[in-house]
Amino acid sequence: MSYEPGRSDQSLEGDEGVDKRLVVRLVVAAAVIVLILLFMTQNNDKVDTSFVFFTVQTRLWVSLLVAVLLGVILGQLGQVLWHRRKARRAGRSDGD
Repeated sequence: MSYEPGRSDQSLEGDEGVDKRLVVRLVVAAAVIVLILLFMTQNNDKVDTSFVFFTVQTRLWVSLLVAVLLGVILGQLGQVLWHRRKARRAGRSDGD
C-alpha cells in the first residue's frame, strides 16, 4: 500500500508541526523581558529606601523589585493561612 496524494487521509509527515501555544508563550516572555529591561534602564537612579529599622541606598528598580517580591511572598503566605483556616473549620463542622 503506497501513499497517493489526494486519496489517502493520512500524510507521511507528522501533524504536530509548530505548537502555537509555545510560540505565543515565547513571544510573550520575550516582550516581558524587553519591558523589564526598559524599566530597569529608565529607573536606574539611586534612592534612599527606608525599611522599618534601617535605611538603604539602592537603585530604584531594586527597591521596587524587593517590594513586589515581598508582596508576592506575603500574599502567598496569607492565602496558605486562609486555606488552612477554612480546612480546619470545615473539619470541625464535619465532626459535629
